[in-house]
Amino acid sequence: MRADAVGRVAYEAVRLQLLNGQGGLCGFCEIGLHDIDPLKCRVEHFHPKSDTSTAHNWALDWQNMLAVCMGGSQRHQQPPHALEPLPENLSCDAHKDQMIQTQRLAEHCEGWIIDPLDLPAFPSLFFLEKSTGRLLPDEQACAGIAFPGNKHRGTQELVQHTIDMLNLNCDRLCQARTRVLWDIERNKKSFRLQNISPDEALRTLAERYLRQRWPGFFTTIRLCLGTAAEQYLTDAGFQG
Repeated sequence: MRADAVGRVAYEAVRLQLLNGQGGLCGFCEIGLHDIDPLKCRVEHFHPKSDTSTAHNWALDWQNMLAVCMGGSQRHQQPPHALEPLPENLSCDAHKDQMIQTQRLAEHCEGWIIDPLDLPAFPSLFFLEKSTGRLLPDEQACAGIAFPGNKHRGTQELVQHTIDMLNLNCDRLCQARTRVLWDIERNKKSFRLQNISPDEALRTLAERYLRQRWPGFFTTIRLCLGTAAEQYLTDAGFQG
């Protein structure tokens, strides 16, 4: 699609439409891509577009496309878009491709990792380890959700394998989530000093953070604000 001028225009239109549909977030790690910088965002085909085993055109299947960040692969970018040492801080499709090339992940990865388009809106399947910024499977939430075609023993294993294969707990992303957490905690403290009740403070923060569709590291914010965030998203008609 990017081989000539006409294809490049089409590619940029697809990339922009995907990004708008995802609320300006990377489809894997949720880094904010709201500035629409082409050096920070590309189109990922979850199923390999080169698959010609059937008549299905995976390259042009809209449900097979995601707007994703560069996965930390460009050294000239500032954190959280890149961080040395580079190999350890690759994520998203850059790390996924590396896992496929080293045969630690099947090229046809359906059932081995979760397609973001298949994630339920409620509940969140993740837990945030606040001391480190790491994402972990939420055991209780995972127990209530089944994924057709799951190749693992259960949803919890599927979520963990997704985190591992996309390297969502690399230092670069954990540091970025921790900065988001610290910002939220500073705001909570400000409300406490104003003698505002915890419930009211959380409701106000949920509206402040989530009224934008959607802030970077959306799931981190959602997990930090807990029930207040879930209620706000429910009232806003959030559908994932």
